[in-house]
Amino acid sequence: MNQYLKISTLIVTALAAILLFTSFDEVFNPNPWSENEDYLFPRFIAGAITVLALFLWFDRDGKGKSTNFMDLLPGLGLILAYILSMNTIGFYLASMMMFFAVIMIYKKPEETKNFWRVLLIKLSISAVFTLILYGLFTLMLKVRLPGGLFF
Repeated sequence: MNQYLKISTLIVTALAAILLFTSFDEVFNPNPWSENEDYLFPRFIAGAITVLALFLWFDRDGKGKSTNFMDLLPGLGLILAYILSMNTIGFYLASMMMFFAVIMIYKKPEETKNFWRVLLIKLSISAVFTLILYGLFTLMLKVRLPGGLFF
């Protein structure tokens, strides 16, 4: 495993372990060992991310992988911008912008032949993704999400 992959794997493992710890921490959850279902889903997700991050430590092939820390920086910056903008512009608009930015930044090299066509397709995919989120969370589950200027 090369050095950059080790650093990025260490960061992902540490973040997942912190998420798992905070779901059991008494500061955030007054009764962490009781039958509190509010923290069940975050515990499940944090546990799954931790297990998957631990799998990254067992590199089977000796071929150099192209993933390194510098490849993760745009994604980490987008996550920070997403968290900071969610309360200002709203969950749905922030999610649409985040999804669009992710699929534009992490694109395949052969997609650059017709930029405007790719841009319109990915923008429409982002809009459909946002509509699915709206239908799932607001209409079906009736979950109250962070509101902002637009929603």
